[in-house]
Amino acid sequence: MPTETTILISKQFQTPLCPMIAATTDRGICLLEMGSPERQDREHAELESAFDCLMTPGNHPLLDQLEAELMAYFTGDLQSFTVPLDTPATEWQRQVWNALSTIPYGQTVSYGQLAQQLDNPGGSRAVGLANGKNRVSIVIPCHRVIAADGTLHGYGGGLDRKRWLLDHEQLHSGAGLFTQ
Repeated sequence: MPTETTILISKQFQTPLCPMIAATTDRGICLLEMGSPERQDREHAELESAFDCLMTPGNHPLLDQLEAELMAYFTGDLQSFTVPLDTPATEWQRQVWNALSTIPYGQTVSYGQLAQQLDNPGGSRAVGLANGKNRVSIVIPCHRVIAADGTLHGYGGGLDRKRWLLDHEQLHSGAGLFTQ
């Protein structure tokens, strides 16, 4: 019986925030990155290893859907994404990423609050590590997690971009930025 062959197709998008690189399989988006070239190279290598194939530039309907949803997000017309995801992860990472996806647009939570939500009191560092492994920025809104004192920490795209995303969402949601 033949096994399913995975393809990895990547494309660069120009966004109001910065250029972003995205990648998809036929099952869903697996990458949306705005970080340093070193971070992008690491994530490419991790995905190629996880899917046992090479990433190639090209077009794909899921990349078109992602681009359209991103543009709607950046104009303030979209608050939650519907594009399917295909994100290789450990069980813990998947739990954290699922919890990230429940943080309402325009709101933030602390690493500790997210750990509490996941029944892991004192696990804020573990939440931070899993948060940092998210390869699908914005769609899985890791930028909505902040320190308990309200400061910004650890964003692969850079703290200036994290601040921009939080300010953008606050502007378009009408919510207070540090809503608990």
